[in-house]
Amino acid sequence: MNHHHRLLATVIFSLFLLGLISLSLGGTNPGIAAAAALSVAILAAIFHFVLPGSTFFSAVFANSIGVYACVFVFFLDQNFPQAGARVQEIGFVLPLLGFLAGVLWRRREIAADVVAEEGSAKRQALLRAMIWGAPLVIVGTATTLIPIREIESSGQEFALLTAMLIIALAALLAARDIASFLLSTAILSEDFFTNAARLAKPAFAFFTVYSLLVLVFGCFYTILDRYSATANFLAGGVIRKLSFGEGLYLSIVTLSTVGYGDLIAQTTAARALVGAEIFFGVLLLLFGVQAILSSGQKQTGAAS
Repeated sequence: MNHHHRLLATVIFSLFLLGLISLSLGGTNPGIAAAAALSVAILAAIFHFVLPGSTFFSAVFANSIGVYACVFVFFLDQNFPQAGARVQEIGFVLPLLGFLAGVLWRRREIAADVVAEEGSAKRQALLRAMIWGAPLVIVGTATTLIPIREIESSGQEFALLTAMLIIALAALLAARDIASFLLSTAILSEDFFTNAARLAKPAFAFFTVYSLLVLVFGCFYTILDRYSATANFLAGGVIRKLSFGEGLYLSIVTLSTVGYGDLIAQTTAARALVGAEIFFGVLLLLFGVQAILSSGQKQTGAAS
Protein backbone atom coordinates (compact mmCIF):
# COMPACT_ATOMS: atom_id res chain seq x y z
CA MET A 1 0.00 0.00 0.00
CA ASN A 2 1.61 3.28 -1.10
CA HIS A 3 1.74 6.58 0.75
CA HIS A 4 -1.47 8.01 -0.75
CA HIS A 5 -3.44 4.80 -0.27
CA ARG A 6 -2.46 4.72 3.40
CA LEU A 7 -3.63 8.31 3.72
CA LEU A 8 -6.98 7.45 2.12
CA ALA A 9 -7.43 4.37 4.31
CA THR A 10 -6.68 6.23 7.53
CA VAL A 11 -8.98 9.14 6.61
CA ILE A 12 -11.82 6.73 5.76
CA PHE A 13 -11.35 4.88 9.04
CA SER A 14 -11.24 8.19 10.91
CA LEU A 15 -14.48 9.35 9.30
CA PHE A 16 -16.09 5.99 10.11
CA LEU A 17 -15.12 6.43 13.77
CA LEU A 18 -16.45 9.98 13.81
CA GLY A 19 -19.64 8.78 12.12
CA LEU A 20 -20.29 6.36 14.96
CA ILE A 21 -19.73 9.11 17.51
CA SER A 22 -21.99 11.48 15.55
CA LEU A 23 -24.81 8.94 15.53
CA SER A 24 -24.41 8.40 19.27
CA LEU A 25 -24.65 12.13 19.95
CA GLY A 26 -28.20 11.96 18.63
CA GLY A 27 -30.21 15.17 18.72
CA THR A 28 -27.35 17.58 19.24
CA ASN A 29 -26.43 20.23 16.68
CA PRO A 30 -25.65 18.25 13.48
CA GLY A 31 -23.27 21.00 12.46
CA ILE A 32 -20.91 19.95 15.24
CA ALA A 33 -20.82 16.39 13.91
CA ALA A 34 -20.20 17.71 10.40
CA ALA A 35 -17.48 20.05 11.69
CA ALA A 36 -15.82 17.16 13.51
CA ALA A 37 -15.84 14.94 10.41
CA LEU A 38 -14.60 17.74 8.14
CA SER A 39 -11.90 18.69 10.65
CA VAL A 40 -10.62 15.12 10.82
CA ALA A 41 -10.55 14.79 7.01
CA ILE A 42 -8.69 18.07 6.47
CA LEU A 43 -6.37 18.00 9.48
CA ALA A 44 -5.50 14.32 9.08
CA ALA A 45 -4.51 14.97 5.46
CA ILE A 46 -2.37 17.96 6.47
CA PHE A 47 -0.72 16.11 9.37
CA HIS A 48 -0.04 13.10 7.12
CA PHE A 49 2.30 15.23 5.02
CA VAL A 50 3.60 17.60 7.69
CA LEU A 51 4.33 15.22 10.57
CA PRO A 52 6.66 12.23 10.36
CA GLY A 53 5.16 9.19 11.99
CA SER A 54 2.80 6.32 11.97
CA THR A 55 -0.08 5.62 9.62
CA PHE A 56 -2.10 5.13 12.81
CA PHE A 57 -1.82 8.84 13.66
CA SER A 58 -5.06 9.67 11.83
CA ALA A 59 -6.94 7.05 13.84
CA VAL A 60 -5.48 8.32 17.12
CA PHE A 61 -6.23 11.89 16.10
CA ALA A 62 -9.81 10.97 15.10
CA ASN A 63 -10.34 9.29 18.46
CA SER A 64 -9.08 12.43 20.19
CA ILE A 65 -11.46 14.59 18.13
CA GLY A 66 -14.29 12.22 19.04
CA VAL A 67 -13.55 12.54 22.74
CA TYR A 68 -13.30 16.31 22.32
CA ALA A 69 -16.67 16.39 20.51
CA CYS A 70 -18.36 14.46 23.32
CA VAL A 71 -16.88 16.75 25.98
CA PHE A 72 -17.80 19.84 23.94
CA VAL A 73 -21.44 18.73 23.60
CA PHE A 74 -21.62 18.11 27.34
CA PHE A 75 -20.01 21.53 27.88
CA LEU A 76 -22.70 23.14 25.71
CA ASP A 77 -25.60 21.35 27.36
CA GLN A 78 -24.46 22.27 30.86
CA ASN A 79 -23.34 25.86 30.40
CA PHE A 80 -24.45 27.30 27.03
CA PRO A 81 -27.84 25.78 26.12
CA GLN A 82 -29.06 28.93 24.34
CA ALA A 83 -26.00 29.57 22.16
CA GLY A 84 -26.81 29.65 18.45
CA ALA A 85 -25.89 26.79 16.13
CA ARG A 86 -23.32 28.79 14.13
CA VAL A 87 -21.64 30.04 17.29
CA GLN A 88 -21.46 26.45 18.60
CA GLU A 89 -19.78 25.29 15.40
CA ILE A 90 -17.30 28.18 15.43
CA GLY A 91 -16.52 27.49 19.08
CA PHE A 92 -15.92 23.82 18.31
CA VAL A 93 -13.49 24.55 15.47
CA LEU A 94 -11.44 27.28 17.22
CA PRO A 95 -9.23 24.94 19.35
CA LEU A 96 -8.64 22.72 16.32
CA LEU A 97 -7.45 25.70 14.30
CA GLY A 98 -5.23 26.73 17.20
CA PHE A 99 -3.73 23.24 17.33
CA LEU A 100 -3.19 23.19 13.55
CA ALA A 101 -1.45 26.58 13.65
CA GLY A 102 0.77 25.40 16.48
CA VAL A 103 1.72 22.20 14.63
CA LEU A 104 2.65 24.11 11.47
CA TRP A 105 4.59 26.61 13.56
CA ARG A 106 6.64 23.99 15.45
CA ARG A 107 6.68 21.04 13.06
CA ARG A 108 10.49 20.77 13.04
CA GLU A 109 10.61 20.49 16.83
CA ILE A 110 7.80 17.91 16.75
CA ALA A 111 9.77 15.84 14.25
CA ALA A 112 12.82 15.99 16.52
CA ASP A 113 10.73 14.90 19.52
CA VAL A 114 9.46 11.82 17.69
CA VAL A 115 12.96 10.77 16.63
CA ALA A 116 14.32 11.23 20.17
CA GLU A 117 14.87 7.92 21.96
CA GLU A 118 15.49 9.16 25.50
CA GLY A 119 12.85 7.85 27.88
CA SER A 120 13.19 10.84 30.21
CA ALA A 121 12.55 13.24 27.29
CA LYS A 122 9.42 11.34 26.36
CA ARG A 123 8.18 11.39 29.94
CA GLN A 124 8.77 15.14 30.13
CA ALA A 125 6.85 15.62 26.87
CA LEU A 126 3.98 13.58 28.30
CA LEU A 127 3.88 15.71 31.44
CA ARG A 128 3.92 18.90 29.39
CA ALA A 129 1.15 17.55 27.20
CA MET A 130 -0.97 16.88 30.28
CA ILE A 131 -0.27 20.32 31.77
CA TRP A 132 -1.98 22.02 28.83
CA GLY A 133 -5.23 20.57 30.16
CA ALA A 134 -5.09 23.03 33.06
CA PRO A 135 -6.75 25.81 31.01
CA LEU A 136 -9.52 23.38 30.13
CA VAL A 137 -10.15 22.67 33.80
CA ILE A 138 -10.06 26.37 34.67
CA VAL A 139 -12.44 27.34 31.85
CA GLY A 140 -14.79 24.46 32.63
CA THR A 141 -14.85 25.28 36.35
CA ALA A 142 -15.34 29.02 35.76
CA THR A 143 -18.20 28.56 33.29
CA THR A 144 -19.86 26.12 35.68
CA LEU A 145 -19.58 28.34 38.75
CA ILE A 146 -20.67 31.48 36.90
CA PRO A 147 -24.45 31.34 36.25
CA ILE A 148 -24.08 31.63 32.46
CA ARG A 149 -27.18 29.52 31.86
CA GLU A 150 -29.30 32.30 33.34
CA ILE A 151 -28.17 35.07 30.96
CA GLU A 152 -29.61 35.77 27.51
CA SER A 153 -28.46 33.92 24.38
CA SER A 154 -26.17 36.71 23.12
CA GLY A 155 -24.34 36.72 26.46
CA GLN A 156 -23.99 32.94 26.34
CA GLU A 157 -22.59 33.13 22.82
CA PHE A 158 -20.00 35.74 23.84
CA ALA A 159 -18.99 33.65 26.87
CA LEU A 160 -18.73 30.50 24.74
CA LEU A 161 -16.51 32.14 22.11
CA THR A 162 -14.31 33.68 24.84
CA ALA A 163 -13.88 30.31 26.56
CA MET A 164 -13.05 28.52 23.29
CA LEU A 165 -10.57 31.26 22.30
CA ILE A 166 -8.74 30.69 25.58
CA ILE A 167 -8.65 26.95 24.90
CA ALA A 168 -7.51 27.61 21.31
CA LEU A 169 -4.63 29.73 22.61
CA ALA A 170 -3.65 26.94 25.00
CA ALA A 171 -3.76 24.42 22.13
CA LEU A 172 -1.58 26.74 20.01
CA LEU A 173 1.08 27.09 22.71
CA ALA A 174 1.03 23.39 23.66
CA ALA A 175 0.75 22.04 20.10
CA ARG A 176 4.28 20.63 20.14
CA ASP A 177 3.69 18.56 23.26
CA ILE A 178 0.21 17.43 22.22
CA ALA A 179 1.33 16.39 18.73
CA SER A 180 4.41 14.59 20.07
CA PHE A 181 2.25 12.70 22.52
CA LEU A 182 -0.28 11.75 19.82
CA LEU A 183 2.48 10.61 17.46
CA SER A 184 4.10 8.49 20.16
CA THR A 185 0.70 6.98 20.93
CA ALA A 186 0.18 6.22 17.21
CA ILE A 187 3.55 4.47 16.96
CA LEU A 188 2.73 2.36 20.02
CA SER A 189 -0.67 1.55 18.50
CA GLU A 190 1.00 0.38 15.30
CA ASP A 191 3.33 -1.87 17.33
CA PHE A 192 0.32 -3.24 19.20
CA PHE A 193 -1.54 -4.18 16.01
CA THR A 194 1.62 -5.68 14.52
CA ASN A 195 2.01 -7.91 17.56
CA ALA A 196 -1.71 -8.72 17.54
CA ALA A 197 -1.46 -9.87 13.91
CA ARG A 198 1.07 -12.51 14.98
CA LEU A 199 -1.58 -13.97 17.30
CA ALA A 200 -4.28 -14.21 14.62
CA LYS A 201 -3.83 -17.93 13.89
CA PRO A 202 -3.71 -19.20 17.50
CA ALA A 203 -6.56 -16.84 18.42
CA PHE A 204 -8.66 -18.22 15.57
CA ALA A 205 -7.87 -21.76 16.72
CA PHE A 206 -9.01 -20.82 20.22
CA PHE A 207 -12.20 -19.29 18.82
CA THR A 208 -12.85 -22.47 16.81
CA VAL A 209 -12.65 -24.68 19.90
CA TYR A 210 -14.69 -22.15 21.86
CA SER A 211 -17.42 -22.16 19.18
CA LEU A 212 -17.41 -25.97 19.12
CA LEU A 213 -17.93 -26.09 22.87
CA VAL A 214 -20.80 -23.57 22.61
CA LEU A 215 -22.46 -25.63 19.88
CA VAL A 216 -22.06 -28.98 21.66
CA PHE A 217 -23.52 -27.80 24.96
CA GLY A 218 -26.24 -25.82 23.18
CA CYS A 219 -27.29 -29.10 21.57
CA PHE A 220 -27.09 -30.89 24.93
CA TYR A 221 -29.44 -28.36 26.56
CA THR A 222 -31.94 -28.60 23.70
CA ILE A 223 -31.81 -32.41 23.55
CA LEU A 224 -32.24 -32.71 27.32
CA ASP A 225 -35.32 -30.50 27.20
CA ARG A 226 -36.77 -32.11 24.08
CA TYR A 227 -36.60 -35.70 25.36
CA SER A 228 -37.47 -35.06 29.01
CA ALA A 229 -40.97 -35.48 30.36
CA THR A 230 -40.80 -32.05 32.02
CA ALA A 231 -39.09 -28.79 31.22
CA ASN A 232 -35.60 -28.30 32.71
CA PHE A 233 -35.16 -24.54 32.50
CA LEU A 234 -36.80 -21.37 33.78
CA ALA A 235 -37.08 -18.95 30.83
CA GLY A 236 -38.43 -15.44 31.41
CA GLY A 237 -39.97 -16.47 34.70
CA VAL A 238 -41.76 -19.47 33.17
CA ILE A 239 -40.65 -23.11 33.30
CA ARG A 240 -40.82 -24.31 29.71
CA LYS A 241 -38.83 -26.16 27.08
CA LEU A 242 -36.06 -24.30 25.27
CA SER A 243 -35.76 -23.72 21.55
CA PHE A 244 -32.46 -24.48 19.82
CA GLY A 245 -31.63 -20.77 19.67
CA GLU A 246 -32.24 -20.40 23.39
CA GLY A 247 -30.04 -23.44 24.00
CA LEU A 248 -27.18 -21.80 22.10
CA TYR A 249 -27.74 -18.53 23.94
CA LEU A 250 -27.67 -20.35 27.30
CA SER A 251 -24.46 -22.09 26.24
CA ILE A 252 -22.81 -18.78 25.32
CA VAL A 253 -23.69 -16.99 28.57
CA THR A 254 -22.75 -20.06 30.60
CA LEU A 255 -19.38 -20.53 28.90
CA SER A 256 -18.59 -16.84 29.30
CA THR A 257 -19.76 -17.04 32.96
CA VAL A 258 -21.92 -13.94 32.41
CA GLY A 259 -25.11 -15.45 33.82
CA TYR A 260 -27.79 -12.86 33.04
CA GLY A 261 -30.40 -14.90 34.89
CA ASP A 262 -33.00 -14.93 32.12
CA LEU A 263 -32.43 -18.68 31.59
CA ILE A 264 -31.96 -20.77 34.73
CA ALA A 265 -31.42 -24.52 35.15
CA GLN A 266 -34.13 -26.03 37.34
CA THR A 267 -33.44 -29.78 37.38
CA THR A 268 -30.46 -31.81 38.57
CA ALA A 269 -29.61 -32.94 35.04
CA ALA A 270 -29.69 -29.39 33.68
CA ARG A 271 -27.54 -28.08 36.54
CA ALA A 272 -25.04 -30.88 35.94
CA LEU A 273 -24.75 -29.87 32.29
CA VAL A 274 -24.29 -26.21 33.22
CA GLY A 275 -21.61 -27.14 35.75
CA ALA A 276 -19.81 -29.31 33.20
CA GLU A 277 -19.78 -26.50 30.65
CA ILE A 278 -18.36 -24.05 33.18
CA PHE A 279 -15.64 -26.60 34.08
CA PHE A 280 -14.63 -27.15 30.46
CA GLY A 281 -14.84 -23.43 29.81
CA VAL A 282 -12.36 -22.66 32.58
CA LEU A 283 -9.99 -25.34 31.24
CA LEU A 284 -10.31 -23.92 27.73
CA LEU A 285 -9.57 -20.42 29.01
CA LEU A 286 -6.49 -21.51 30.94
CA PHE A 287 -4.92 -23.68 28.25
CA GLY A 288 -6.13 -21.52 25.36
CA VAL A 289 -4.59 -18.29 26.67
CA GLN A 290 -1.38 -20.15 27.51
CA ALA A 291 -1.23 -21.55 23.96
CA ILE A 292 -1.83 -18.13 22.40
CA LEU A 293 0.87 -16.48 24.50
CA SER A 294 3.35 -19.29 23.78
CA SER A 295 2.72 -19.01 20.05
CA GLY A 296 3.22 -15.26 20.20
CA GLN A 297 6.52 -15.64 22.06
CA LYS A 298 7.77 -18.20 19.52
CA GLN A 299 6.90 -15.92 16.59
CA THR A 300 8.54 -12.94 18.29
CA GLY A 301 11.68 -14.97 18.93
CA ALA A 302 11.75 -16.18 15.33
CA ALA A 303 11.30 -12.64 14.02
CA SER A 304 14.16 -11.31 16.13
